[in-house]
Amino acid sequence: MKQVLYIFFFLLIQLSGAFSQQFFDHSSALGISGHFGSYLYLGGGGVSFVDFNGDGLDDLTFGTESGQTIEFYLNKGDHFELVSPAYVTTIFEHRQIQWIDFDNDGDKDLFVVASNGPNHMYQNDGNLNFSEVTLSLGLPVVTKISSGASFADIDNDGWLDLYVTNYELPSGGGENEMYKWNPSLNQYEDYTSISNTGNGHRLSFCSSFFDMDMDGDQDLYVINDDQFQENSLYMNIGGGSFIDVSVPSGTNISIDAMSAGIGDHDNDLDFDIYVADKVQSEFLDNNNDNTFTDITAANGTSVTDWAWTSNFFDVENDRDLDLYVSTEFPNGGLNHFFLNDGAGVYSQPLSATGGLTGNDLVSSHAHALGDFNNNGSIDIIQCNKGTETFRLYSNQNISNNNYLKVKLTGNGASKDAYGAILELTAGGIKRIVQTHSAVGFNCQNSDIITLGLGALTSIDSLVVSWPSIGSMDILYNSDVLLNATNEVEEGLGVVSSYYNPICVDLHDVVISPVPSQVYGAQFILNSASTIQADHEVLFQAEQEINLEIDFEVPINAEFQAEINVCGN
Repeated sequence: MKQVLYIFFFLLIQLSGAFSQQFFDHSSALGISGHFGSYLYLGGGGVSFVDFNGDGLDDLTFGTESGQTIEFYLNKGDHFELVSPAYVTTIFEHRQIQWIDFDNDGDKDLFVVASNGPNHMYQNDGNLNFSEVTLSLGLPVVTKISSGASFADIDNDGWLDLYVTNYELPSGGGENEMYKWNPSLNQYEDYTSISNTGNGHRLSFCSSFFDMDMDGDQDLYVINDDQFQENSLYMNIGGGSFIDVSVPSGTNISIDAMSAGIGDHDNDLDFDIYVADKVQSEFLDNNNDNTFTDITAANGTSVTDWAWTSNFFDVENDRDLDLYVSTEFPNGGLNHFFLNDGAGVYSQPLSATGGLTGNDLVSSHAHALGDFNNNGSIDIIQCNKGTETFRLYSNQNISNNNYLKVKLTGNGASKDAYGAILELTAGGIKRIVQTHSAVGFNCQNSDIITLGLGALTSIDSLVVSWPSIGSMDILYNSDVLLNATNEVEEGLGVVSSYYNPICVDLHDVVISPVPSQVYGAQFILNSASTIQADHEVLFQAEQEINLEIDFEVPINAEFQAEINVCGN
């Protein structure tokens, strides 16, 4: 049996109210070293932060240039390992990477979007052996300049349907494609004309399914990359039929749009849209009456660089959504990090000090969100331009805020439960989040949802509205475990809860580390008392130290560590 350090309370000090750098580039230390390569079409490759082997740890998947295979990185707890040989051998230019359970058998299948070859669906046998099943599922095996894909259950029948966005050059655009799953045939059927979502002759980059009118079904927003081609919002009117409400909703903006981030930025219980653009990004605030208003100037989120992926997330678990936007050089500057003041107004506290990591100057096309070390703080993975290496930004949040992690499994709904809405009430205040297979450009965020609680130590309730007709689970404080992962199954509630320590072999630390140092190389952290299983030990730092790669301990700060037995 191996004894390891489980960290539950690592800082017993209060920090100042100012937001300071808390992200660190730990790519090399974690074993991440690849890059996309040369692109045929703007935007480079896709990135996924989804747990593809089902062990509870968020893995990484990167699209690569034409002629190379997709790169799969297994999360081993304290580092990542490149899978060799790769699970699949497609060698086209890989755009969107989507891990989804299309057949509802409990494991992740793989859908790959290509810009110079056919898109591919690979079926997982449960042991990470994959079969190419594109044609047998009724999907086309033809070459188009496809740019993105989103999965959602558009008719609430418990099966994931598929929307593919196409970027047909030099013709100035092509029709997008909607495919609906037919469970009787175990195939996808072309549903484009019936659903009314073909989107015309446009240069579509990506799309996001979300419930814009909070009526229990999935609406669709399509991003078009042309200042003369309006973005499109399709309202789901039931049964998988859509109507185009772009003009009356005010979402028909005509810009060189790249992606749409979705989130409730002002906690008014509807979902807003941040549209990244080559010249001037736009923040579309949901008015809760099926219309949207551009509030970019008013809420401080203007980006005039060449912006790509945009994602909302709660950086310090203080119960509001912050915003991160990837930008590309030479048109771009820093990748933009916007901090929410709690009322939906944003600032950029790190713009003068190198951004999130102090050196966030990389030309970034796509990024995705996950929690690689299961510590409740959202990390960022970047897929960057050309030979710029992939970067993992580790979030070493030291706010002491509490959180709740939720992993959903559908029964009547699809297993992935994409489209579920979680309504968390804590301290009498409600907030909502929705799950997505894809949101933003070329990215797939973790399936495990992290809900910040601030200083609160309990919740009032958590309501899960599943993407199946009339299905809802209501959980209370006694049902969940805070600062831990809660597995919630449709109709059954919480079926498992567990804390999320990372088991590692070494407890080496580095005194006053510099960026070029290899973490864990110099000093051993020892306790003055005998370490036993389930024994709590108090350490005090005489100098600033780093424990592995997960957090810093300032001089004279105290932290507690509990020694338990590692299960791996």
